Amino acid sequence: MRLFLLPAAVAVSMIAVAAGAQTAIQAGEWETTEKTEMEGMQPMAPSSKKVCLAADEAQLERLLFPTPDEIKQHGCTYEPGAKKAGSLIATLTCPPNDQSPGVTAKAEITYTQTSYQGLGQLVAADKSGTSVKGKSELSGKRLGDCPK
Repeated sequence: MRLFLLPAAVAVSMIAVAAGAQTAIQAGEWETTEKTEMEGMQPMAPSSKKVCLAADEAQLERLLFPTPDEIKQHGCTYEPGAKKAGSLIATLTCPPNDQSPGVTAKAEITYTQTSYQGLGQLVAADKSGTSVKGKSELSGKRLGDCPK
């Protein structure tokens, strides 16, 4: 998010989309970048991807997070933060299971209609209580219209 496997680059991307919490941005082709570091682990290579958003899905949450149905499938809970113009704040908590650690991910993203950037803090913990902290730098920009 994505969130259910380490490396945790995946983790911050998992903050859920709550009904009614959609943040409108411009439709078109976007490039997203994520750089994550976890305590005691080698730095992970930054990841980048291009996403085409149609007008009906042009929301910041669509770039950053999986669908609400995917969130529910994993038993996660979402808490939006204080609403501020140009800022998206949220926390996602997912319990550990037999295949993956539990994760609490907090993110604060600043955005415009054509770009975003922000930081995420996360803690991954297994069933025994062993935990690892990490952080992510998230950014994205609109490149233009979607290729045909």
